[in-house]
Amino acid sequence: MFRHYFVATALILGSLVLTQSVMANVPAWESWRPVYTPQPYAQPYQQQRREYAPPRQGNPVYRQTAYGSALPFDDSLECGYAQALQLPDQCIRKNAYTREGLQTQASYLRRVPAAQKVGVGWGNISNAALLETVRELLNWHDGIAPGTLQQRFSLREISSWRGDAKAEYTGYFTPLLEVRTHPNSEYRIPIYRKPNGQLAQLSHADIARRALGGKGLEVAWTNDLANLFFAQVQGSGIARFPDGKEMMLEYAGDNGRTFSSIAAYMKQRGIKLRNYGNEAIRDWLRANPQRAGEIITSNPRYVFFKLTAGLPTTASGTRVIPGHTVAVDRNYIPLGAVLLAEVPRIDANGREIGRDWRLLFAQDQGGNIKGAGRLDLYTGFGRQAENIAHGITGFRKAYMLVRKPAYGGNTNMAER
Repeated sequence: MFRHYFVATALILGSLVLTQSVMANVPAWESWRPVYTPQPYAQPYQQQRREYAPPRQGNPVYRQTAYGSALPFDDSLECGYAQALQLPDQCIRKNAYTREGLQTQASYLRRVPAAQKVGVGWGNISNAALLETVRELLNWHDGIAPGTLQQRFSLREISSWRGDAKAEYTGYFTPLLEVRTHPNSEYRIPIYRKPNGQLAQLSHADIARRALGGKGLEVAWTNDLANLFFAQVQGSGIARFPDGKEMMLEYAGDNGRTFSSIAAYMKQRGIKLRNYGNEAIRDWLRANPQRAGEIITSNPRYVFFKLTAGLPTTASGTRVIPGHTVAVDRNYIPLGAVLLAEVPRIDANGREIGRDWRLLFAQDQGGNIKGAGRLDLYTGFGRQAENIAHGITGFRKAYMLVRKPAYGGNTNMAER
């Protein structure tokens, strides 16, 4: 489902010319107009990852798990719904993206100190051991006979704060914004690059009142305040220009203010919604443009962007792989780790239609992804990715793969 994601092409922006009418001393947010999409969204967003409540305190559960004996493979059996530890290797999906993920993990692990222990709160494993695991997985991926995964790798079971031997999944995605290089009567909401000095510390409300206007900091202009806000929460977005070209709005810093949930603010003000997911909030903002500025600037944090080509960059310096890149708490699960995870198969409308066992790659981190059992899966960009991200949310099995010491040259990996 994640085969189709874009490769953005570079666009050289001309100098931004600010028209006199748009640059009037009026907050852009106050005059924001509702935007109506031709095809309304069918499902609400999942709760944003930076709004995620911290998990309960306590030590994560650690269990060392090994595969049982492999059963004969049955083509009629749907692997996603069977007990994974009783299935042969064919039930774990392999594709070009899993190989890409393994190669990028290897590249990252070759750049970091080999002897350094990482994920000390739970994984407590060396980068060298992680690299050996990835190399062995590349051999497995490229054609070693079925049944060898259980022989060559130990599985460390990942458990959430509930202690029920299941990880807690959420999804994150990249919102899509229609933009222009110059403002007009419709596209009048600026997207700013990060300024120097004290200007970078202005509050969201100050920025909405055009405190940064006229300083040449605008990278583009949009007509969708709600989508811009969600891009700021997610930390990235796609900027689509009138000619169809797309560029990445990549995180370039923030104003240093503490994030505050606009859903909580709306509840405090007695604003009743069908639920307080992102899609319901988006619908309300579009139906009540006169209060959109108040609601959105109740969160004092403002995120700045820069325009780049290509996919978003992860905390490990790699490009995201939709459906396989996962954000983790690196204090527990180290960057560079490979996870075997039970991932729901979601259709375009956000409905679960099955489950797959898939390799995920710990490549990213999130401000509120806390605890050994928190996994935040990148689902891609645009409308379908939003629905998929919503459907990912829940508790499911996940394991960190570690190569057994008996395979390869090093037989003392426990000390590494």
